[in-house]
Amino acid sequence: MAKKDTSPPLMSSAGIMRYFEEEKTQIKVSPKTILALGFVIGMLTMVLNAYYGLWPG
Repeated sequence: MAKKDTSPPLMSSAGIMRYFEEEKTQIKVSPKTILALGFVIGMLTMVLNAYYGLWPG
């Protein structure tokens, strides 16, 4: 019987591991937070426009 030729693991997995290691250092913000922040900014804009008489036009 012939011996099976063993090959080293795929090199592409090394790039994936580096990607996940770099991701740990980034700030994570959930999509719900972004939507809530957009809603608050929109409401604040409308309130300030109404307060200063710029809206409704």
